[in-house]
Amino acid sequence: MFGCTLRSVWGDTPPERRLSSHASLSGFDSRRGSWHFGDAHGSVEHATTHPPRPLRRAADEGDPRGGAGRVLFCTWAYPPDRSGGAEHQARLQAEELARRGFTVEVACPRWPGTRSGRLNGVRVRRLPFIDRRRLRTVSYGLALFCFLLWRLPRFHLVHVHLAYFQADVAVLAARIVRRPVWVKVAASGRLGEIDRMRRAATWTRYVGLRGAKVVQAVSQPVAQEVRAIGVHGDRVVRLANGVDTVRFSPVPDHERPALRDALGLPAAGVLVLYAGRFARHKGMEDLLAAWRRACPPDAALVLVGSTDTMEPVAIPPADDVIVRGWTTEIVVYYRAVDAFVLPSHTEGMSNAVLEAMSCGLPVVATRVGAASEMIRDGLDGMLVEPGDRAGLAAALASVVSDAGLRARLGAAAAAGVRSQYAIEHVVDRLERGYRRAGLGPRHPQR
Repeated sequence: MFGCTLRSVWGDTPPERRLSSHASLSGFDSRRGSWHFGDAHGSVEHATTHPPRPLRRAADEGDPRGGAGRVLFCTWAYPPDRSGGAEHQARLQAEELARRGFTVEVACPRWPGTRSGRLNGVRVRRLPFIDRRRLRTVSYGLALFCFLLWRLPRFHLVHVHLAYFQADVAVLAARIVRRPVWVKVAASGRLGEIDRMRRAATWTRYVGLRGAKVVQAVSQPVAQEVRAIGVHGDRVVRLANGVDTVRFSPVPDHERPALRDALGLPAAGVLVLYAGRFARHKGMEDLLAAWRRACPPDAALVLVGSTDTMEPVAIPPADDVIVRGWTTEIVVYYRAVDAFVLPSHTEGMSNAVLEAMSCGLPVVATRVGAASEMIRDGLDGMLVEPGDRAGLAAALASVVSDAGLRARLGAAAAAGVRSQYAIEHVVDRLERGYRRAGLGPRHPQR
């Protein structure tokens, strides 16, 4: 009936759990999750030197006319439960808004083992549903609709993360209680929300998107697809994903050997990291073929992720390929390696690329989704065409063989992410968008 995907937490207990006894991690901040308006261009960390920013209690908790505003998020999951990139972005934005004095509440399904409560200043309400394939969408849609009729009058705006059936439900409920709806579209191409609507979610195309007051596009390709299905350009807003640049920050070279030792990675040689799903649409077959073609001496490819996905790709054993299960502390891998690669065939705006660049890694990526907006080829990363195995092999060989190139690209990448994609800057733009969408003029009920 409607298209939606589930993503489970990957992997077994990761080797980096051993890092808890490492001296440089004694102050490690796990407070936040692991992972435009304007132009589209737009770790072992010494965490004790970056103390958590204090949470400010929203002024409108006691007075509905006070505070910065009241926003209700709708997501398909919310950390620490099963979650993907969109859910991670929802958490980053929710917590940053809460720090600024907003009242933020999140509605999401109640997956097994989860419960409602407060998380870093954000109230999370996990709604019951029937977790069976034929009943999942209908049961959760009904629960969400009833919840929104009850709670939404207390808020200024509802923000839907990912344009699936939740957007339809939010638009229908918001019309009744007269609240604006903000819908995020996160991906373009074959596996993006718009393409799925043509096959499985026609309602979202005509109700959820055309009925929203604002449709957020994370990249220019997404914006083009949204306008192509009839959403007026005045209601399409370009707003990129953000990254926690405090947590995802470069580590000095002299600390890398200790990190590698703690993770059980080779002490010597150049390590290139891929982090994500081991799937065909992620370009895994291209990556393995390109790595064999490049045959870089004294180098290894580190793959961190899972085959728990559509179009899984089995990873054949090889001496220079290291496979690890997924971990929520992926930042430690970013800081232990020398470069990052993402050979996807389809993508939205990759959180992994943002995180790797923020950690000062040179990135080799394919020209899909927002990659061309995030990476300036040859200046702060390298871009190749999707499916171009020869081009990917050449780019990997260049990065592996040239330490000076890695240092130059990595430094420029970290500086660019700090100036354009730090979560604080992204939420600045989000706030302006909320104001234009009508947040604030109508006082919510209590």
